[in-house]
Amino acid sequence: MQEKIKIVIVDEQHDYRNSCAERLSELGYEIAASTSNPIKALDIIKESQPDVVLFDIVLSPIDGIAFLRSCASLQKKPHMIAVSSIISDIVIRESMQYGAEYYIIKPFDFNILDERIKRMCGRSSSAPAVQNEEHFDTNEVDLESQVTSLILEIGIPAHVKGYHYVRTAIIMAVENPDTINAVTKIVYPTIAKKYQTSSSRVERAIRHAIEVAWDRGDIDVLNGIFGYSINGNRGKPTNSEFIAMLADQLRLKNKQTNAKISLRI
Repeated sequence: MQEKIKIVIVDEQHDYRNSCAERLSELGYEIAASTSNPIKALDIIKESQPDVVLFDIVLSPIDGIAFLRSCASLQKKPHMIAVSSIISDIVIRESMQYGAEYYIIKPFDFNILDERIKRMCGRSSSAPAVQNEEHFDTNEVDLESQVTSLILEIGIPAHVKGYHYVRTAIIMAVENPDTINAVTKIVYPTIAKKYQTSSSRVERAIRHAIEVAWDRGDIDVLNGIFGYSINGNRGKPTNSEFIAMLADQLRLKNKQTNAKISLRI
């Protein structure tokens, strides 16, 4: 019988730490400790030697980035996952640069977190076998972070209600391109179920998010992504056009990255 994966939680919010620990315990993990103090967490990590550390970027007396850098010097370094409501391309990239293997935006699906933890710890059957650690890129940004960076770049702020719907729709389209041909029948209902709302509200919120991007976003970035593929009379893309274009761009980017990695190997 395999030992339970051991986790340390570092977060300033007491209620979040408790609910996170409870949910992860239900999923079969061992919670070694939870604390709001990252300096105390360093001592806990040295003593308990957890497999995974979940930490927020907003911490004190040192922030999450400084905490990451401190963990880099540990003799036995655990897998580091940033779990935060901070949505910033710069912060995400800096976190990955200093050793975070995933950056997950709150609120999140614990089933997704469960899969990612198991994948990192070699407990997931879907995890690709690493033949040569020398070529394993631990700084590879996961799909969720890629989508987050892209939609922030084009000008959809996190406080817009359709932000989460757009992000989920793009992830769905990247993972299964056929869904873009069934936006009304598959994408909207799936998102509506996840966020406990209606399909019509999802559709309207995504439309509003696109309008915000076109009204307030960087026109050069928008032109660089969408070019002349959008109907000139309408100006803005339809919901399905918008989702499809961004999903295609991410698929192409990842395909090129994987090809480069294969050439290095």
